[in-house]
Amino acid sequence: MIQVQTEQEQLIPLTGGPLMVQQFPRDMVSLLRCNHDAGGLAIAKEFRGGHGILDAVLSCQACGAEYGIEDGIALLLPHRLRPEDKHEMSIRDAIDYDCTNPGPFVPPTEGWRSVLSDMLEVPPHLNELQSSAAHTVLELACGDGRFTTIIAETGARILAVDFSINALRLLAHRLPSGARVGRVQADINQLHVASRAFDRALTLTPLDSRDERMTMYRTIAHALTDDGRYIGSVEHDDLNRRLLGLPLARRYSTGGILIEHLTTETMRREAAPYFSKLRIRPIRPRVPFIAKLPRGFAFLILRLIAALPIFRQFGELLLLSAQGPVRLPVEGEYRSGNKVAKSVYRSYMRVKDQEPLWDKESV
Repeated sequence: MIQVQTEQEQLIPLTGGPLMVQQFPRDMVSLLRCNHDAGGLAIAKEFRGGHGILDAVLSCQACGAEYGIEDGIALLLPHRLRPEDKHEMSIRDAIDYDCTNPGPFVPPTEGWRSVLSDMLEVPPHLNELQSSAAHTVLELACGDGRFTTIIAETGARILAVDFSINALRLLAHRLPSGARVGRVQADINQLHVASRAFDRALTLTPLDSRDERMTMYRTIAHALTDDGRYIGSVEHDDLNRRLLGLPLARRYSTGGILIEHLTTETMRREAAPYFSKLRIRPIRPRVPFIAKLPRGFAFLILRLIAALPIFRQFGELLLLSAQGPVRLPVEGEYRSGNKVAKSVYRSYMRVKDQEPLWDKESV
């Protein structure tokens, strides 16, 4: 049993792992960057901590801007948010995450978080992600830990980012014992992290627009190592929606969160500038009345449908697997070149009784 303080300074008993999972790991501070100039952050003052950090002030090493860590959550949310982001954050903090009575997630019988839906959605993401204890994972829009908790069980280090403070609070009490997770409240579109510091990245959000998604892809490509892997999924403009002429952009409910449905071509076009290798496929097909069947039988039918070329177009999600982050050229950075060509050039320069002056572009 853990005692945690709320904003009203009331103690509420929570079940979960040891207090350590609530702390922000010290070695993950170096992964964070300033919102203003992407400068590195360092601990300026620490008020509560242990193996990790509970309350502290972080300072930008470039501009001096300060950010807080409160109750183990790094607070990097910018002062200015788009109206749509403010709207979504207010909805999620008020409705989706009930931190007055946190506990393990209980899936509904139907819908996108049902057991059947998870059986179709979760394994493809994790199979593509291929995370291990040797990996550092960047998870954007982590929510209350639907995937974070599973990835943490592999032993991977995870920087889990979301702009819902209640979701991040609830996540702490769903993590397995000994999980290495740094929780960050931030806006994905204004987030900066260390360059080439992450082996894996995961997102499950369509965001609001093409510009926001492309900003996110650029951030992820910048964050990944050269052999890193990014897995993401968005709402699919599936065959059912196209046949019925349903909107590309809509809200989950009246006055709710805005989402956009994408085609395979659209997703490829948006991600291609940032990754050299892309694989996109529909998953989680939608079939009427399938939830009425026994779960095991329904799962087999849906897996068969997902494997058929035409019927897979009824998949409600598009799953993206991306590798080969595209890098901007660095001034003066040499490439490996061709060994044969370089050998011929050296021989040619020896015939001229000269040394090959690579740094002066004598070629």
